[in-house]
Amino acid sequence: MKWEAVASTIGYSVYALWNNGKKLVTLVFNPASNAARIEYGDEKRVFLIRKEGFLKNKTVLRNEYGIHIGHTGSENNEDFIVLNNERYFYSVNNNSKDPALTIYKDDIQHPVAICELAVEEKDMLIDLAGKTKIKDDAKFSLLLTLCWYLFHPTRNQRPMEYSLA
Repeated sequence: MKWEAVASTIGYSVYALWNNGKKLVTLVFNPASNAARIEYGDEKRVFLIRKEGFLKNKTVLRNEYGIHIGHTGSENNEDFIVLNNERYFYSVNNNSKDPALTIYKDDIQHPVAICELAVEEKDMLIDLAGKTKIKDDAKFSLLLTLCWYLFHPTRNQRPMEYSLA
């Protein structure tokens, strides 16, 4: 699978998730409002991605009605996402030319999904060490949308049916 940037409008980041030449999901992210508009088949949804918590250390996903449906966090130096009361770990590889997102349940050696991230330059930043990284708002919008798509409770297919590259 691969997230690819699509021609975007002013201020918005537009991405399409592709697998074997088939477009699965379209994401339009507005960083000003932290709203992620997702189009999946004939279903259109709006999700709000917010920083919450005492120190604003948790990224939370809420649906268009304000209902909490997931969040991210870190534990024992591993990043995780909780969606539909299921915890999955993830890792973003920023070392290659095309970054990749790996989602796994228990062990990174047995991934549930691997997704390439062909992101726009405006969604990248250079950290203090001089390394290029994906901005948090772009990373979390892509991560949360991918997980929502993969682990959608009404889906007939399981994520294992997708190619890992």
